[in-house]
Amino acid sequence: MNYFFVFQNKSYDEEYRGGYLWAPQSGRGGKRVSHWEKMKSVKRGDIIIHSFQKKIMAVSIAQKDVYAANKPTELSEEWQHEGWRVDTQYIPFLEQIITSDIMDKLLELQPKTDAPFNRIGRGNTGYLFEANKEMYQYIIQQTALAQNNVLDKQRVIELLNFGENSKKTELEVEMDIEEIAAKQMSPEKLAKQVADSKPKGSQKTESVVYYRSPYIKEMVKQIADGKCQMCGEDAPFYEASNKPYLEEHHVKRLADGGKDAMDNVVAICPNCHRKIHVLNDEVDTIVLEGIAKQNEKQYERLLAYAKSL
Repeated sequence: MNYFFVFQNKSYDEEYRGGYLWAPQSGRGGKRVSHWEKMKSVKRGDIIIHSFQKKIMAVSIAQKDVYAANKPTELSEEWQHEGWRVDTQYIPFLEQIITSDIMDKLLELQPKTDAPFNRIGRGNTGYLFEANKEMYQYIIQQTALAQNNVLDKQRVIELLNFGENSKKTELEVEMDIEEIAAKQMSPEKLAKQVADSKPKGSQKTESVVYYRSPYIKEMVKQIADGKCQMCGEDAPFYEASNKPYLEEHHVKRLADGGKDAMDNVVAICPNCHRKIHVLNDEVDTIVLEGIAKQNEKQYERLLAYAKSL
């Protein structure tokens, strides 16, 4: 896994909305340009730090290896048509830090070669440059401090382990990123996202990875409102994000043909979750089927309200 730093002063809005990085394959007269050539080094699971007008706007993780792609129509006409593209899902920050405010530390931490900043603390002319884990972690820590409340700070701090996604399958990476996004959504926006999300197939590696929608997972937890939907007790503890800890459970297992849908998912405490899997009690299953159907009804009411806004 590698780290990169991108200057998007001319293209941040367009690339953020499209979920990608793009750079020409060459400059005028076919000349190779080092900061565009750097795109060829980006692989799935690599982390990118996004800068726009001296602000750290977002971080992201590459969803695929770089590939050749024509210039998106929304980008500047000054660049040639053939280019390199990296598909990446952005995690934007509510409050941004300014690189000049922390430049001394960035100069200390950044790589010795192909770094984003020159020795007097100005951004090097170009698009994509090398970064490293130490630089990334410092930026995350400083960004967390800049947030306006404890919950937003904790959400940013969770990104310190963002790079661990690179050890997972492509489907697991996608679910992890979606989970971060889901935790930042209002109930109304989350309901719409659940409705708009399409089921995704499993991915077979050494074992089968089944897609579990993070949006459905977060939705059912919000419906549970901090109480186990089986025993009725409060969640045993709070997560780092200051949310009650409950676990999603598919009443009919995905491996047995169960759906990843609101009418098949409940939110329960770890103790009840373990009990269900150990005992496999038919009565428990019947009870949970009823609860899952109630979850679906509550979700449908919330979705109707969200659409009316």
